[in-house]
Amino acid sequence: EVSSQYTETFTDAAKGKAVGSKMYSDGCDVVFQAAGNCGNGVIEAAKEANKFVIGVDKDQYEQAPDNMLSSALKKVDEAVITISKEAADGKKIGGKNIELGMSDGAVGISTHHEHMDDAVYTGATDLVDQIKNKKIDVPGTKDEFDKFVKSL
Repeated sequence: EVSSQYTETFTDAAKGKAVGSKMYSDGCDVVFQAAGNCGNGVIEAAKEANKFVIGVDKDQYEQAPDNMLSSALKKVDEAVITISKEAADGKKIGGKNIELGMSDGAVGISTHHEHMDDAVYTGATDLVDQIKNKKIDVPGTKDEFDKFVKSL
């Protein structure tokens, strides 16, 4: 079962902790927080409830080694490197959007997975490889995503 909550803030750690605590007390075993500093509050709630949390943007393992399942990584450095190389090569970089994804090495998952069965982690990394090799087309909408998940 999947439950979702929106804090409508990326900065309020106290609100994140309150929402995370409520989700854990309502029976959630794992919370995947994607909420900036607000997510740091969710991590604190996970530690207090002795439940699991999934980090986001960077490897957040060190914040809660006993409670962090893994982290979804946003590798901003890849965007900086890509743009810097284009600028150095004299390419026009202004006025356009550049989209980078898993096949560009710009997103991924943490190598920390001590609280996850190796088979589950290997399954996740296999999916990453399939996305990188364009064997899986990542859905762009919620409906497409729901259909994709049901097909797995």
